[in-house]
Amino acid sequence: MNTEHTHTAPLRGARTGTDARPLVEVRGVAKVYGSKTVLDDVAMTIRRGEVVGLVGPNGAGKTTLIRILSGMSRPSRGEGTVLDRDIASTAGRLPFLGLMVERPMFIETLSGRRNLELLFGIRGAADGSSAESVLERVGLDPSDRKPVRAYSLGMRQRLSLAQAIGERPRLVVLDEPTNGLDPQGIIEMRSLVRELADRDGMGVLLTSHLLTEVEAVCDRVVLIHGGRAQRVYAPGDAEARGAMLLEVASPEDVGRVASVGVVEVVGSGGPLLMRIRVREAVPDVVRALVGAGVRIEAIHRDGSGLERAYMETVGAR
Repeated sequence: MNTEHTHTAPLRGARTGTDARPLVEVRGVAKVYGSKTVLDDVAMTIRRGEVVGLVGPNGAGKTTLIRILSGMSRPSRGEGTVLDRDIASTAGRLPFLGLMVERPMFIETLSGRRNLELLFGIRGAADGSSAESVLERVGLDPSDRKPVRAYSLGMRQRLSLAQAIGERPRLVVLDEPTNGLDPQGIIEMRSLVRELADRDGMGVLLTSHLLTEVEAVCDRVVLIHGGRAQRVYAPGDAEARGAMLLEVASPEDVGRVASVGVVEVVGSGGPLLMRIRVREAVPDVVRALVGAGVRIEAIHRDGSGLERAYMETVGAR
C-alpha cells in the first residue's frame, strides 16, 4: 500500500542510526478496544538503512502495531511520528510506505505486470518500465501473461513484494515475506531485504515466525508478547556470543556442572540439557567438567541466540 513517493540513494551508514531523523520514532503506544488492551506502552525506532524485526506469538499485538504505524488505525495513547506524520493526528495524508501483507490480494484475471501497472498508475509515481524492473528484481518474469489466479503462493508473495517496493518508499513493512517460498526463495528474499536497506537506504520492518531468518537479516529484533514490547534483541551482541549447550548423563551431573569454575550456567532446556557460558577454551572446559565427575553426553555451540531470547521472553507452550 503506497501513499507518497520519495527516491532514496544507497546509504549503508544509516544502520548506525546517527545520520538522519528516524523514519519511525514512537513511544508509549497503546490500543484499547472496550475493556481489552491489545497494545500497551510500546516503543519503536526505525532509521534509514535499518532492518528491524518484530516477533511474537499469534495475538501478541503485531498486526495492531503495524496498522498504527501504517496510518490505518490511531493509537488510544502514545506519541511519535512515522515519516514525519504524527501517529495520533487525523490531519494530512497517510504516510507513504510499502506494505507487504501476509495474504495479498490482486485482480485475479490480470497478469502480475498488469496489476502493477494499474497500481502504479493511480499515483503516477511509477510506470510500465518500473513494473518490468521490479518484477525482475523479485524473481518474476515480466513477460509472463498468465493471470494471477494461476500463481502459486510463492509467486503471490513475490508479486506482493514488488508492489510494496515498486514506488521506492522510504519505509517498507514486510509481513511474513517468506511465506510459501521454497528454500531457494527464502535465501533470495533474505538477500533482497538486506539489499533494500543497504543499497536503497530503506527502513524495513519485518515480521516472521522463522526466527533463524529474522536473526540472519535484522539489525535489531523487538520481541512483543501480551501487547508489550518485552525486549529488544541485537543479533551478534555479547549476550548471544559464547553460549554452548551441554547435555549430561544424569540429573546429578547438573549440580556438578554448576560447581565448575570455568563455566557459568545461564539456563536450562530440561534436567539434562544446560546452557553454559564458556570462560575458557572448550578443551579446558571439557577437562574441567570430566575432572569434576560430570558425564558429558554432548557439548556444542548454541545455534540461535534469538530462539533463546524468544523462549525466555514468551515461555514454552
